[in-house]
Formats: sequence, structure tokens, C-alpha cells
Amino acid sequence: RTKGKIIIATVKGDVHDIGKNIVTVVLQCNNFEVVNMGVMVPCHEILARAKVEGADIVGLSGLITPSLEEMQYVAGEMQRDDHFRIKKIPLMIGGATTSRVHTAVKIAPHYEGPVVYVPDASRSVSVAQSLLSDQAAKYIEEINADYDKVRHQHANKKQTPMWPLAKARANKTPVDWSAYTPPVPKFIGRRVFKNFDLTELARYIDWGPFFQTWDLAGPFPAILKDEVVGTEAVRVYADGQRMLKRLIEGRWLSASGIVGFWPANTVNDDDIELYTDETRSEVALTWYGMRQQTEKQMIDGVMRPSRCLADFVAPKDSGLKDYVGMFAVTAGLGVEKKEKYFIDDLDDYSAIML
Repeated sequence: RTKGKIIIATVKGDVHDIGKNIVTVVLQCNNFEVVNMGVMVPCHEILARAKVEGADIVGLSGLITPSLEEMQYVAGEMQRDDHFRIKKIPLMIGGATTSRVHTAVKIAPHYEGPVVYVPDASRSVSVAQSLLSDQAAKYIEEINADYDKVRHQHANKKQTPMWPLAKARANKTPVDWSAYTPPVPKFIGRRVFKNFDLTELARYIDWGPFFQTWDLAGPFPAILKDEVVGTEAVRVYADGQRMLKRLIEGRWLSASGIVGFWPANTVNDDDIELYTDETRSEVALTWYGMRQQTEKQMIDGVMRPSRCLADFVAPKDSGLKDYVGMFAVTAGLGVEKKEKYFIDDLDDYSAIML
């Protein structure tokens, strides 16, 4: 007999699933039945599935900031639905952008049932067990008391002084454009680079985020000799190296990139116009910037500037012909097919590792 059934999903608008998948595996290994609904799941689908499955807990995951608002929306919909409100089905919140404070201040007030922030995968089991144990009422009471305290502290937090936009613009980053000659790129427009050598790219892998994904904290390679997590770090690193070798030799993935350069100038203090060609007669895109408006302080007799990205591109009225460059890369093309193979083979660990 399982300890309980949990519906878990990455909310609508968010495609990140590694953390959620790790939580799924951890819970399953501790005898919880988990229905993993995947990514980009709309609220109505999550709640409908929770009802059909008779879920004891609903779990939401998100990695990007817009996910926070979607979580608030889900909590509000649970409050409006008698099934969840009357039964007080617990709601677990997790993901890189979530926090105890945000959960207490922004999400929990929308739902009168238990709403619990889960900081990482390793805590998911203890939270789920506490929510479904005979001592659940006491645990929930402690959580609610803690959140009340957090909300009180947040409400009484001193607000950060803000400047009017005009004052912030007057304090922009000082740049002497008269002494600057913009470098001219070798080409204008986009260039695509396909099928980079994975063996070459593997030499530049930053293994730090890899260990963070597995909730192992510490700098690489020192983490491999860490007294606390060293043994597990060595094991997961070896597994990662084996997977990397397999995917390179099997050509499971392809890596591509795109880079572009465009003529550009700053306009209206905060915005950057990108032009289609060197004539600068047609605007391809206007990049609208956000300027810092928090109150700045004088340090060593110099006022800290109210920065904006546009400060670093020559103003149109300066007469200078400036440029901007952009790029995007991916090393994950083709991952879905192989991930599905591992999942269909009931090998969640390899699917997550990939």
C-alpha cells in the first residue's frame, strides 16, 4: 500500500522539468504514487486530473518568474472548487524561482487549504509524509503560524526608496561618446552554425549546475572530495560521464548556435533601435529597456549611476554608428526522442541524467 497519491506538474508557460522529475523519482522511491503530468500544464488539466486520480496532494513546479503568477492562479482555482476547498487538499510549491516568503505572501492567501513551500527534492518526502500523517494538523498549524509571521514581517518591511523616471534618466551611466569609435562587425544579419562537434564542446562543460540539479552543493572538482556529499558526488559524476560518452558516440544530440549583428543606436534614453542594414533607414526592432529607479547613493564622492542597457549603445543623436550583437545556443536538439526511450523503458534515472 502506497503512502499516498501525488499529482505533480510544471505549470502553464514553463517548460522546465528536470527538478520536477527528480522530485517524482525521490517520492516514488519512498513509496508514494506519483502522477507526473509533464510541463506546460494548464490549471484546469491539473485540477481535473487530481480529481480523477483522487490525489492526496497537488504539487506545482516552476523555474521562471511568470510561473509564480500561474501558481497563484492555481491556488485561487483550488479555493473556488469545492472538491479542494472542502477536503483541504494540500498544495506543494517548488522550483528555482519559488521561495518561502513568496509562498507565504503571494500564494497561500489564495487558498485556505495547506500550502507548503518545498525548498528542494530531498525535502519533498518529509513534507509529503507530514501532510498525510496522523500529526498533519499540528504540522499544518506550525506552517500556518510560520507563514503568518513571514507575512507580518513582509508587511512591515521598509520599502526601497524609488526615484522618478526623469531623475533616474538624468543619472544614467556617464559615457564619453566623443572619445569612442564603435567597432564594425564583419557581417550584418544572422549566421547559423549547425552540428558542432560534441566532443569539443564537452571540454567546456561547467559541472557546477549539474551537481546543483542533484541537490549536491559545492564547487567542482572540490565537491568530489567533500566530507558530506563527496561519495554521492563521485557516483553521480561517474554516471554523468558515462551518459555523456554514450550520447556523443551514439550521436543522440546535436548542438547548434546562431549569432547576429545589427546596426543600432539608443533612442528615447532607454530604448535601442536595431536597423535592417547600414543605411539605418528601416527599424527592424526596438528593444525597450528598463532603467534602474531605486535610490542611488554617493560612494567616495561619486554618485552610483541608474543603469539601463541602452546606456552602453551610442545615442542616435551622437552621430555614431553603433552595433549590437546577439547569440543563442543549444546542445539539446534530439533529446526528446531519447528521453522518451528511457521513460518507456521505466528508466527515469537515465532520462533525468540525459
